[in-house]
Amino acid sequence: MDFPEKDFPLLLFIAGKAGLNNSFTASTSEIASELNISQQSASRKLSLLAKNGFIQRKVLASGNIISLTEKGIKLLEKRKSELERIFSGKKDFALKGKVQSGLKEGKYYIGLSGYQTQFRKFFGKKVFAGTLNLKVNEFELKDFLQQKKKFFIQGFSDNKRSFGPAFLFKVKLNNSVDAAIIIPERTNHPEDIIEIISPFFLRKKLKLKDNDEVKVS
Repeated sequence: MDFPEKDFPLLLFIAGKAGLNNSFTASTSEIASELNISQQSASRKLSLLAKNGFIQRKVLASGNIISLTEKGIKLLEKRKSELERIFSGKKDFALKGKVQSGLKEGKYYIGLSGYQTQFRKFFGKKVFAGTLNLKVNEFELKDFLQQKKKFFIQGFSDNKRSFGPAFLFKVKLNNSVDAAIIIPERTNHPEDIIEIISPFFLRKKLKLKDNDEVKVS
């Protein structure tokens, strides 16, 4: 279920009282008074947020013990990123990521001729057979990709199996190296891990090791 926007003040109130990793205790009447709503509305809103996984709520005789869930915290992080971008006044912004070791599958897939032919058209040259994996903020990533033009890479088949399509987004790493974020239609990576391809062996080109920070623009 999508988050009900009308209940965001309640989630923000809970975060203010409990913090991100703790809990607080209050009656529905106390919460209602703080938010200037009826006790019935406070109870209904708490039940809905708990039902949909944004908060944890334990009802006792002394009141409600309430804390944020990981889902609730992620929603607040998303709003924080959106507000930071708005207040920065920047329509274009860079993404920051930390180098991670990958699953070692990129060399095989990126090296396939069915992909390399299309990569060559995109870059004007052959692409290094491998990917650079970066851990990023998944909400910032969504905003970042909205600025970028999306290029479609077609899937193909050989005599044994089929290989799925993907999308490329042209970027520069550390303001200097041409590269692209590649997002396969099917992937085993978490949403906060992106794969970068380039004509260059990026770890060597940029002298990178695990956990080094990279600017993506």
